[in-house]
Amino acid sequence: MLTKREFSGLIITAIIVKMFLAYPRRLVMISGQAAWINVIYVSIVAIILTILTNKIYCHKKNVIELAQICGGKRLRIAVGILVFLILLSSYVSISRIFPESVKIILLPHSSARTISVIFAITAGAGAWFGIKSISRINYMFLLIVTVLFMLFLLILIPYYKTDNIFPIFGNGLSSIFISGFNSLSLFSDVIVLNVLIAHGQTLGEVKALNIRAIILSGIAAVMLILAYNLCYTYPISKDFLLPAYKLARMVKVSNFFSRAEAFFEFIWSIIIFIYASIYVYAMALVIEETFMLKFLKPLIIPIVFVGYIISRLPDNLWSTVFYDRVLELIKYPLVFLLPIVFGLLTYRMGEGKNADS
Repeated sequence: MLTKREFSGLIITAIIVKMFLAYPRRLVMISGQAAWINVIYVSIVAIILTILTNKIYCHKKNVIELAQICGGKRLRIAVGILVFLILLSSYVSISRIFPESVKIILLPHSSARTISVIFAITAGAGAWFGIKSISRINYMFLLIVTVLFMLFLLILIPYYKTDNIFPIFGNGLSSIFISGFNSLSLFSDVIVLNVLIAHGQTLGEVKALNIRAIILSGIAAVMLILAYNLCYTYPISKDFLLPAYKLARMVKVSNFFSRAEAFFEFIWSIIIFIYASIYVYAMALVIEETFMLKFLKPLIIPIVFVGYIISRLPDNLWSTVFYDRVLELIKYPLVFLLPIVFGLLTYRMGEGKNADS
């Protein structure tokens, strides 16, 4: 079992990793300088959907196990494969975007394939040690990240220009509340919490952690995107692939400390390795539960290998970003609907309210 802080930390890491990559740029392209309002909006929507799910979710079982209750073996396998594909798409995306970004930023003379292989081995090794080890390392590191993140935002204050966030509604209200609704995909990684639900201590605790993780991740995302909007005017702000890294390059504290991006690169690398390890473990767990296997660790190597092969299929980084954006539009409705649908079905079947709490 994971403690409250360890479990909450895992979900926060899973959600917030997007903000260290290309996701802020996507938000800016949709809502312009109102991207931070867009994040507030989708955070509220995510909280409402989570509260609704919590009301009807009565078992300390993930959606694969609930599918078994509702429709037997065939439905369990179908839902298990669907969940696996959702997780795999997120893992494959970061398996390509991260190594390509490292090549551009840090190792221009290195092969992206070599970096991808190292990334895959690291993710597999992390998953091999198990979710308890991952969660402990993640929690300790997350405390350091939080302190550095707050310090980072404070140091950037001299670069903030309030004129940059006007017009306040960016590209218009429709871009925030209609087009921007798809930004709910920011929280698509909450599927990890459902997959790992058995590792929580009680059902009530897992439900509370779900809401807490969304709130804290939403706050962090708003702070980061607002800092970016304050530092860069639109449309220049939509030209940078990695906004968080661009902000890190602005930080200078006297002549003795002018390479803050080195700290960013360290934090960025570690948190993404942890993210990848969480996903590899979650995928192995899904396969184990879907096909009622008695082993998990032997699945890790094939999963990492398949993830590596698929991640190399897109022609380049921009193709990967495009495919990721398309897949996010498919994934996030499923992520929020699956727990609601199977929670409602088992609730109506009279399986007992809070039966596993």
